[in-house]
Amino acid sequence: MSEKIIAVALDINKIPYVNNIEVIFTPGKQKIWYTSNTVSIEIPRYIKIGDAILNNLIKKFSKKSKRLDRLEFNYFAKKVSKQLKKTDYYDLIFENDQLKNQVMSKLNSRKTYRVRNSKRALSAEG
Repeated sequence: MSEKIIAVALDINKIPYVNNIEVIFTPGKQKIWYTSNTVSIEIPRYIKIGDAILNNLIKKFSKKSKRLDRLEFNYFAKKVSKQLKKTDYYDLIFENDQLKNQVMSKLNSRKTYRVRNSKRALSAEG
């Protein structure tokens, strides 16, 4: 039985090399050399403009905040969860825990599967 592995990353360089990854979800046009099936989720212009305005406000009023590009992050997580609902998979690899939590909260799947972040932490969810 073939185990379908799906990777989800905002920055494709932060996903570890796994030789049997079948699909990688990324925002924008990012390609990775070891897989031909990279699904790019295009971020609409109005989301980018809204993020630019929000980022300027956050930088102006909060010097310590690192939470930039929130609208893009939420849009990407929502689109990935919609794609994952349509796909049969066994193993998910996420770039970080924040992205994992955002996508998994929108997924609401009854299926049990393995979830990993880029540091190879493994957990069963679903």
